[in-house]
Amino acid sequence: MPGSVTASHHAHTASVGHADAERLVAVLAELGRMIDAAGPERLDDAQLAALRGDHSQDRTEMSAWMHQIAAELGGQLHHGLGHA
Repeated sequence: MPGSVTASHHAHTASVGHADAERLVAVLAELGRMIDAAGPERLDDAQLAALRGDHSQDRTEMSAWMHQIAAELGGQLHHGLGHA
């Protein structure tokens, strides 16, 4: 949702609205799955390179990072709702 993200180069953290955080968890989890997938759903090397940007993670590292961030953020969302 527009305006639900707050970040600053002076801050060490960023905040994202709850609905956007839930959506981000789903996107990260799906991208992690597509990095790991076999067959036509697998992201190819060019797509993976585009996702990496300036970072040099290989496919395994990028997948692990996406799954980790999705799990951590999802856990925080559910914990904040009293579901943990």
